[in-house]
Amino acid sequence: MLNKLKFLFQDRCPDCEQKLISRQEDMATIKHCPDHHYTEEIYNQLGVTIVYHPRKDNS
Repeated sequence: MLNKLKFLFQDRCPDCEQKLISRQEDMATIKHCPDHHYTEEIYNQLGVTIVYHPRKDNS
């Protein structure tokens, strides 16, 4: 039961559902997927969140 509750509050990649890896830098918290599907930069001082999704090639 506790594991399911913990799972709900973990940040996950919207593409592959893997847990995001996070690191703290001077001005930002950066979270990214281990397979580089998704990256999120959070600047708390500015109140800004930047989300990157790599371009998917159709070819």
